[in-house]
Formats: sequence, structure tokens, C-alpha cells
Amino acid sequence: MSQNNFLKISEDFSDSKISDEDASYTFLAREIVQEIRKFGVNQVTLKKIIELLSLELEDRSVMISVIGAVRGEIKTSGSPIFSE
Repeated sequence: MSQNNFLKISEDFSDSKISDEDASYTFLAREIVQEIRKFGVNQVTLKKIIELLSLELEDRSVMISVIGAVRGEIKTSGSPIFSE
């Protein structure tokens, strides 16, 4: 893949670039999420789906982090996203 083959995400993130291949994977992931949401699943089911999908990850530490987050075991203290 060519080094010049990048898409800009938005004006706000001018330094953030994503390859065409990554963009297509993101699009596919969004389509999968839309299909799951069409079933009208509740929050408990969504958490279980995320947990089961995380078991498919190759990186064990990421898998453990995702499962911990879904189960509420991860503290959000000091996070720039969450305020307490």
C-alpha cells in the first residue's frame, strides 16, 4: 500500500490519518454494530457480546482490559474522559 494513500478523519484531527484499508475495516465494524443494534438488544446483551468478542482478540492483555471494563472492574479515576 502506498504511503500517500491516507484519508483525513476531520479538520479537528489534522495530524490523525487513517489508511484506506483501516477505513474499510472501520466501515465494516460499523456495519456489524448496526446489524447487532437492529435486533434491539439491551445493555446486558451488548455487554455480553463485547465480552465474547474480546475473547477472540490475539492480544491477551487487551482482552483482559476489555473484559475488565465491561464488567466494571476498571477504575476511571484520573481519566480525561470520565469525571467522578
